[in-house]
Amino acid sequence: TLEVVDCAGIPHDTMASILAKTPGLRYLLLTHAGRCFGTKAVNALLEKNNEAKLYCLSITGAYLLRDEDVARLIEAYQSTLQSIAFEYCPLPGDKFVDAIHNNRRLGENLLELSLQKMKFSTEQLDRLAQSKDALKGIKSLTLNSISGLNDEILQKFLENAPLLDSLNISYNYSLTDATLSSIRQYSSLRLKTLILDGIKAFTGAALLTLFTHPLEGLPPPPKLKILKLASIDHEAVTDDVLKLVTASASSATNDSLRLAGYQGRGSGLVQVDVQGSTLVTDQMLEQLVETSANTLESINVSYCPLISNKGLGYLVSKVGNQLRKIEVWGCAQLTDEFFDGHDRVQDGKLEIIGAWMKKSGTRCLR
Repeated sequence: TLEVVDCAGIPHDTMASILAKTPGLRYLLLTHAGRCFGTKAVNALLEKNNEAKLYCLSITGAYLLRDEDVARLIEAYQSTLQSIAFEYCPLPGDKFVDAIHNNRRLGENLLELSLQKMKFSTEQLDRLAQSKDALKGIKSLTLNSISGLNDEILQKFLENAPLLDSLNISYNYSLTDATLSSIRQYSSLRLKTLILDGIKAFTGAALLTLFTHPLEGLPPPPKLKILKLASIDHEAVTDDVLKLVTASASSATNDSLRLAGYQGRGSGLVQVDVQGSTLVTDQMLEQLVETSANTLESINVSYCPLISNKGLGYLVSKVGNQLRKIEVWGCAQLTDEFFDGHDRVQDGKLEIIGAWMKKSGTRCLR
């Protein structure tokens, strides 16, 4: 494994030398790759390191990484790659897309495809979405802030990736309610993680439809463990939406939890993010207590003005000690009644983020 969390200061020649001399390389994860990962580094890996068989290729910020070099990497390791992730890499295009679309062996092991903050044409994305062989076995798909992504193309991705248990399509501003219909139609049976942050066009009515059961002609709604709806339309997320979400989540079977890696943790939500939702109230917190008291680990209610001291205090008192994080940025209505009065004030394992307070007694800067 070679993982470097900040490659900004590493010269290209140095990275090439490291890659040529790292025997048995299986996992390559480079963040802030900058100038260090380009043609010379790719050549060193492919031509001088015959023992390398990459399972994971994760590159962030490699602005010298050319389209043809990405394609060469995928073609070279098509029979072993399980995870492909690129973020802030501006040059991959036609050849990268063709490498995924044309290599049938890629789908034998590929479990994750993650593309974030990348620029593709509509035609390139459409071709990528029709890569049936590559997508047939993936369980995690991330398409975060991808230029050119629309409802029709995303539907093709979902049609060709029937085994998804995790979907992140955040900050794609061309997506509309039609995407929620596609998620219900093609991905609801296995989906456990759904991240929809920042998509302003989603309406409350469509979210209700996504989680309403039964609906004639459609499969049951997804039984989620992780739901993130931060910074979508401020009136789209309501108590009624969350009531349907929690009801569906709490009905998950042991078999579905086992398939998604949550066996033994019980049904119910693990993470919830409704940041910026101005209509959610303490009723949502009561629903979480009722359905997810033994599973909830984190919740973000930042900029939710109707959440009160009483509601959060009740949540903390009733949810188990697995709850580790509550985010409350922009909640001016919250006071010391909650911050210094909840049942786990002395428990250092519960982190309350977004509350700035003077240090006094057991109180601290949170």
